[in-house]
Amino acid sequence: MSTAVLDLAAATPAPASRPVPAAARLILKASVGAVVLALLALVAGPKLYPFQSFYVRSGSMAPTIPVGSLVIATRTPADRLHVGDVIVFHRPDRPGTMVVHRIYSIDRTPAGPVFLTKGDANGSPDAWQVPATGQGWRAGYSLSRVGFVVGWLHVALSRRGWLGAFALLVAIWALIAIWQAEEPE
Repeated sequence: MSTAVLDLAAATPAPASRPVPAAARLILKASVGAVVLALLALVAGPKLYPFQSFYVRSGSMAPTIPVGSLVIATRTPADRLHVGDVIVFHRPDRPGTMVVHRIYSIDRTPAGPVFLTKGDANGSPDAWQVPATGQGWRAGYSLSRVGFVVGWLHVALSRRGWLGAFALLVAIWALIAIWQAEEPE
């Protein structure tokens, strides 16, 4: 009795690869381009335009402004800021640390007016006073979760420099070249 060996690989034809429709490729390219341009605007925009973006790293303003949000703020004279405005300022007891909190009250001191601030999630006002002089940052918008991406980009570009940005551009170029190579002839 003879046994026949069935070669399944030879018996079944390879599935035909379906080319990606031109409209889908165009939509994908446009989407990638829009995301890249938006991120560049948020990262480079503050150097060119009168706004600044701040990445929220704590939950003190939740749920109004959750962790990972990107706050877009504009310069505003201190005398135009009022109770209830969300401001971004240097924390007085930790130089270099930026805080996004709401103005809880405005007090008069011998040194001049000061803002008492409070995070929306906090039970009591902050222990510090923020001088209400000159210009400050008033939060205009917050974009949930966008701060994670922008924060990562700032870290990536500051630690790895332009090499990381160049590698990202090369990767995007390679993907576009691969997608264009799949076009039917």
